[in-house]
Amino acid sequence: MEGTIQNTVDTCATISLDTLGNLVKWASCTLIKTVVPLLFSIAVAGFIWGIIQFYLNPNNEEQRKSGKAFMLWGIIALFVMISMWGLVAVLGNTFGVKTLIPQLSQ
Repeated sequence: MEGTIQNTVDTCATISLDTLGNLVKWASCTLIKTVVPLLFSIAVAGFIWGIIQFYLNPNNEEQRKSGKAFMLWGIIALFVMISMWGLVAVLGNTFGVKTLIPQLSQ
């Protein structure tokens, strides 16, 4: 399994840009490797910022309200992004397309 994941990661740098299909493949690979983790990081940071705002301002109702909003939108963003992985997996299985869902190494 480790070799498969490493080979998938290495293929982004080795894709030649000679055809339109390869250019789209390179762009999607680069997007998945950079933008998706950035979006997850922003969503988690927003959620944590909401927790901090909520608990550090027990007497300021406006700050607590703002903290609740950050927590809510952070959870919604994470839910939507994780749901997209599930949708991609279902569509991939339906049409027989091989998909890779990122996982932490063990």
